[in-house]
Amino acid sequence: MNERPPVNPDIDALADQAKYRFATATEELATLQYRLGELAGTGRLDPDESRRLQHALVRIWEGLYSGTLCAVRDENTPDCEWDEADNTFSDGSIVRIQIRVEPVEFSDFNWAHNSFTSGDGAVNEHPRGIISCVNPPPARRR
Repeated sequence: MNERPPVNPDIDALADQAKYRFATATEELATLQYRLGELAGTGRLDPDESRRLQHALVRIWEGLYSGTLCAVRDENTPDCEWDEADNTFSDGSIVRIQIRVEPVEFSDFNWAHNSFTSGDGAVNEHPRGIISCVNPPPARRR
C-alpha cells in the first residue's frame, strides 16, 4: 500500500530550515572550492583534476540550490527580490550576515590561485575576504 507521507503543516519552518541548510552547506562547498584552487596553484594537485572537481562541486551547489531555496521560494516573488527573500527567515531575521574584512582588490581579484578556482557555484555566495555568520532558524512555538 502506497501511503502519502504526512505533510509538514508549518511551511515557514520548512522554508527557514531550507534557507539555513543552504547557507551552511554552501559555506562548506566554497571552502572546498578555494582549497582545491590552492592545492592546484601550489602544484599539489593536478590542475585538470582540480578543474574537474571544481565543476563537480558547482553541480552539487546547483542541486542544493534547486532543492532548497528554489523549492521553498514563493513563486510570486519577483526575480529582483530573490536575494533578499532567500536571506530572510519567516520572522524577518537575517539568515547569513557577511562582512568584508579584506579589500576586494586583494582578496578576490589578485588571489594567486584564481585561475585554478571556478568562478561559479558556492564561491559566488562566499567570496574571499568576507566573514560570514549563518544564524540558526527562528525557534518555533509548539
